[in-house]
Amino acid sequence: MRLRWLAIFVPLLCVPAAHGQFKWVDRDGRIGYGDKPPAGARHIESLSGVSRGTQPDQATQLPYQLQRTVKDFPVTLYTTNGCDACDSGRSRLKARAVPFAERTIVSADDVEALKKLAGTDRLPVLQVGSRLITGFNSATWDDALDLAGYPRGTSLPADWVWAAPTPLTQAKPSQPAPTEPDHSKQE
Repeated sequence: MRLRWLAIFVPLLCVPAAHGQFKWVDRDGRIGYGDKPPAGARHIESLSGVSRGTQPDQATQLPYQLQRTVKDFPVTLYTTNGCDACDSGRSRLKARAVPFAERTIVSADDVEALKKLAGTDRLPVLQVGSRLITGFNSATWDDALDLAGYPRGTSLPADWVWAAPTPLTQAKPSQPAPTEPDHSKQE
């Protein structure tokens, strides 16, 4: 008899966990938490970590210690196309399972921005927190990553997807060509 009751009530106890959790401010200015905000609540915030219609942030899937390291010492790799050292650096970061952002140098504006940032236009440039390393040297890169607290073992989720590289600077909107006055219309 007890087993039947457990079979009925245990699933019912798990149902609230499947619903979203919220944080809100009630009419009296008190902060509340629960699965259903009361009437009159304001500043309602979903605590599920994902808003409807958006993709979850991959960083929230990382082990806690790696999340802290990524937050405190983010890694950015500056590269360009046709650069063997850049390819080696990217491969090293992926082999070590380091979450990183890749910024590509594709325009003269990118080169100028890189010179301001790193003091050079030599690539690749690895940025770990505020530390900048120019050129690829696996021992130097590993030392910087070790000091920041990045693990040497694989700690990324099995479904981890590396972010696509993005240009260092935003392309300037092109100016429309001036139009010639239309003289074919007679008044």
